[in-house]
Amino acid sequence: MQHLGTQFLQRLAHDIASPTGVAITVLEELATSHEPRPELVAMARRSLKRLIRLAEHLAVVSELEDQTIELGTMSLDLCALCTQAFDSALAVDGRKDVVTSSELPTLPAHVKADPRLLHLVIREIVGNALRLASSRVGLVVEIADASVLIRVQDDGPGFSEEARATLGQRFVRRSAQQGLGLSMSMALEIVRIHGGTLNLEDSLLPPGRGETRGSAVIVTLPLTLLPELRSGLRVSLRGNQ
Repeated sequence: MQHLGTQFLQRLAHDIASPTGVAITVLEELATSHEPRPELVAMARRSLKRLIRLAEHLAVVSELEDQTIELGTMSLDLCALCTQAFDSALAVDGRKDVVTSSELPTLPAHVKADPRLLHLVIREIVGNALRLASSRVGLVVEIADASVLIRVQDDGPGFSEEARATLGQRFVRRSAQQGLGLSMSMALEIVRIHGGTLNLEDSLLPPGRGETRGSAVIVTLPLTLLPELRSGLRVSLRGNQ
């Protein structure tokens, strides 16, 4: 356990130092520049967003660990929330070499949930996909019976058997783990608190580099039943980005 604590602190230090170093370098460049440098401002903004995201993760995980987390439940349109979370993930983890797409129902999909926590879940699942993808990431929202299904998939290396076996466990030693290993455990627990499920499957996208199948994270949440929302129709929200 002591080793795991040391390993976690080492990764935490790295995840703080890396974006902080980028932001400092950018500020120094801007301080000596005599012309506008919008590309440097964008770089600094992304680094600071990563630091804010890390602070948010640590705060939420501490509440989950202490079982003190409180839900601000309200009725919300999951399609609109997915759009916002998708854009938030792109702002931090978007890559020029990765094509993204979204498919959402033509009508709103209403659920009762905490918008801040659910936004965090979807943002992190999409962010993980963006970081791991070879060239493509897709988000699909579907309505089926009394549930709404969110599918985020990529054409990256996929989840290892080790990652699948320890899904939902925090602070466990994984041979190939990068980052702090908090996102999926946090997402799984928040989804369960909302009465939903989170599962891992193989991606339906064409294989990526090395003919790897890629992974898909499936979140299912109970739908606030409205007859007009049970069509299950899908429509492309936006094209490739």
